[in-house]
Amino acid sequence: MKSLTWKEAFEDAYQAAKAGSPSSQNFVGYCYYIGRGVRRNLKMAKYWFKKAAVNGNVAANFNLGIANDMGAGLKRNASRAVRFYQRAASHGHLQAQANLAVLLLDGDGVKKDTTAGLLWLRRAARRGDAKAQYNLGRAYAYGEDVRRNETYAKKWLARAAKRGHAKARRLLKSVRNKARWSAAKR
Repeated sequence: MKSLTWKEAFEDAYQAAKAGSPSSQNFVGYCYYIGRGVRRNLKMAKYWFKKAAVNGNVAANFNLGIANDMGAGLKRNASRAVRFYQRAASHGHLQAQANLAVLLLDGDGVKKDTTAGLLWLRRAARRGDAKAQYNLGRAYAYGEDVRRNETYAKKWLARAAKRGHAKARRLLKSVRNKARWSAAKR
């Protein structure tokens, strides 16, 4: 069985997108966004992502969040990114949950909301997002927005490290060494 080229996949999806398929609309937006199967065109990517989002595609809301968060193809708009991430996160999109948490904790695009930020961060961490696990572990290690807790720090950093997160591995080693040094000092 012959596999499709990006160009063929784009052409097939484009026909389905024009016919109203939200997943195809999102895929067409993605192709335009990364320039696979078609010349990169960020305005067309945004157009198709919006169409897909209006038609209920959760991933399209996340993609619009990314585009607004990064300022890709449009001026960076963190408050708009938060709105798109919230839509996707509330429908269970894991990366949207992690990204939303960071924006809420940093007060980027919205008033800083530690409670909501930690809620989304814990949700994403429990579901296995390594970046969220690292951020939560780091928060517990340094007492950022939470009470410092070495046990929780090690737990979340170990989970992120197990998923291959290099920064988590380094911080976990540092936290463990610090704990050993503190214990030896007593």
